[in-house]
Amino acid sequence: MYNVNEVLEEIPQKTETSPEKLEVVKDLLTKLRPMSQEIGLSIPHTKAVIIGIHLLAFLRRVDQDEYLPEIEPEMFEEISAESIDLSKRLFSDYNMPPQRKLDDAEVFFLAVHFEAAKTNL
Repeated sequence: MYNVNEVLEEIPQKTETSPEKLEVVKDLLTKLRPMSQEIGLSIPHTKAVIIGIHLLAFLRRVDQDEYLPEIEPEMFEEISAESIDLSKRLFSDYNMPPQRKLDDAEVFFLAVHFEAAKTNL
């Protein structure tokens, strides 16, 4: 299982960020640890860095009122229900602006990272 502080040290080496955004990512990654452990998912460091970068990109999209392209509903059939649920639970812990709705693409792509962590791909 990843160490949140070690993950946060690595993220700025891979992408542009700010202390404020890193603090939000820290909060989400901290909340993710027990959530993932509840379903028996141990996320390795490298996968946690990727998830952290994904969360950072999500925060940028929210700030800029951008959305990922829509995905076909059938794509969810390729992802386990527990990864989809974990993705939704983690996003529900983020204080989304009232006008912003969580779209299926965000849920799907974060869930893909959880699936990859399961198989350690």
